Amino acid sequence: MTSRNLTSLQHQFADWEQVQEYYLAAKLTDGLPIVPPTETRVQAMLEYSGLAPDQVIGFESIRQKQITAEKVAINAVMAGCRPEYFPVVTSAISACCEPVFNLHASSTSTNGVTVMVLVSGEYAEEIGMNSSTGLMGPSNHANASIGRAVNLVKTNFYGSVPQEMDNSTFGHPGKYTFCFAENLEAGIWPSLAMDKGFDNHSSTVTAVAAYSPLQVSVFGGKDPDAFLLGIAHAMIGLGPSASEVFVALSPEVMKYVDDAGWSRRQVQEFLWEKARLPAKEWISWRRVEHPDRFPDKDQLVGCVGDPDRITVFAAGGAAGVYVDVIGSWGNSRPVTRKIEVRS
Repeated sequence: MTSRNLTSLQHQFADWEQVQEYYLAAKLTDGLPIVPPTETRVQAMLEYSGLAPDQVIGFESIRQKQITAEKVAINAVMAGCRPEYFPVVTSAISACCEPVFNLHASSTSTNGVTVMVLVSGEYAEEIGMNSSTGLMGPSNHANASIGRAVNLVKTNFYGSVPQEMDNSTFGHPGKYTFCFAENLEAGIWPSLAMDKGFDNHSSTVTAVAAYSPLQVSVFGGKDPDAFLLGIAHAMIGLGPSASEVFVALSPEVMKYVDDAGWSRRQVQEFLWEKARLPAKEWISWRRVEHPDRFPDKDQLVGCVGDPDRITVFAAGGAAGVYVDVIGSWGNSRPVTRKIEVRS
């Protein structure tokens, strides 16, 4: 793809099958077919966001990787993104490059985490993202291709190739794609974007070094004091080393919370309080790598450090009283970025 604007190497192929075989052999795909990143498609991606090919989207300091808009656009095309998805992709990549996200360690570790992309705000609806039924599953073009684009950048440009740099013991289905939107129509809480300090017209993307989700059935009636105990118990399963926990409430569960008049902060504080155990219990269950960190064995230890590290939001379809609990790897902190859309 050499032109007066684009600097990436150009390839010529006889047909579609030859394209796919080349990318598979070169380990430039996740094992699935890709959309050929022609110059026209890449330029369309860049032009939608008003980005120059050499504009730096993020810089990762450990490997000294400068990720440009051109490289991100190439992978977004390969993933199947439409141009209007590109602002979400670039914002997610920018978030991943923040030092606190710890992209290098999360890309090389045996723990198997992936990049989860959580979108909040009106832009998700504008581009057709799924925040409702089956939002973490297949069929939605925006969800699938945005999450895939982020992971392809991590593999193809950053170098986190499975069985090479990526040494995940088990892997994670979300390494294909793990992207969805907050359900703004469920409940009366402000959006996550607003909760994180952005104005009500802003849309945001939060990048998370995420474990796989744990779906929890809600029992115990409609009183948050009762049914949230089961969610706290599920959080305990993450152990005492998660950096943060993301809790997705289905609309039906969100209605229980609204009807009880509970704020997001109340839910955070309740879950944090109930997801703590004495250090000696964590130790007895062999959930602590270094027991000597806790000289006071009766000290209460939570799965996260404080209530602010629990993010609660509405998501999912109208039917079903379920909650998804998603842990963030302990050596990484989630990062939120505003989605910049050219007017």
